[in-house]
Amino acid sequence: MKQIRKRLTYANVMSSIAVFMVLGGAAIAATQLPKNSVGSKQLKKNAVTAAKIKKNAVNGAKVKDGSLKAGDFAAGQLPAGPKGDTGAVGPTFGAFGEGGCGDLLGVSFEVCVSTGSVNLPASGRVLLVASSEWDNSNDGNSLNSGECGFLVDGKAVGPEINFGEQAQVHTIGESGTISMNYMTAALPAGAHNFAVQCFENDGSISVDDSTLSAVLLGNS
Repeated sequence: MKQIRKRLTYANVMSSIAVFMVLGGAAIAATQLPKNSVGSKQLKKNAVTAAKIKKNAVNGAKVKDGSLKAGDFAAGQLPAGPKGDTGAVGPTFGAFGEGGCGDLLGVSFEVCVSTGSVNLPASGRVLLVASSEWDNSNDGNSLNSGECGFLVDGKAVGPEINFGEQAQVHTIGESGTISMNYMTAALPAGAHNFAVQCFENDGSISVDDSTLSAVLLGNS
């Protein structure tokens, strides 16, 4: 005991007290941290995971403005944006033809007017508009009548238009006008031919002053 007292100095006592305080202080720091004393510097990288965040702890006020992207939201959560501007109008195209058949033979349909071969710059529907003047070419007591229709690439399309007289008593020059229009199905881009064909049903009919317009109505 005397030997211990001889070796016990002020320095030994103070160093022992310091070690005790350090060890005791570490225990307090680990279990009793002051409020708001831990910041980002005290956290290990990736230490805070989604499972460690309290439900509803992160709200809009705690999210940096402009930091979220569309992929961060569930499907259907983002409202649709405003309607965009109208797109550019597709290419337009028009073709015109004129002619006439004169006296119809009454044997088969005859082409009275055609646009000839035209090259559509794009696919689309085509509006056809045609008109002609018809006349009877004889005096008599029989009816004069006929019919006309459109051709697209040599094939009849749309309804046929009937024309002629409703009375058997007539003179030459009792004429009238034939007016027709039709919208085709979508046609591919490239070469096409549009025409009007007419047929004599009764009596003696002539078709003259025929015109035909074909207008491409934008892209299909």
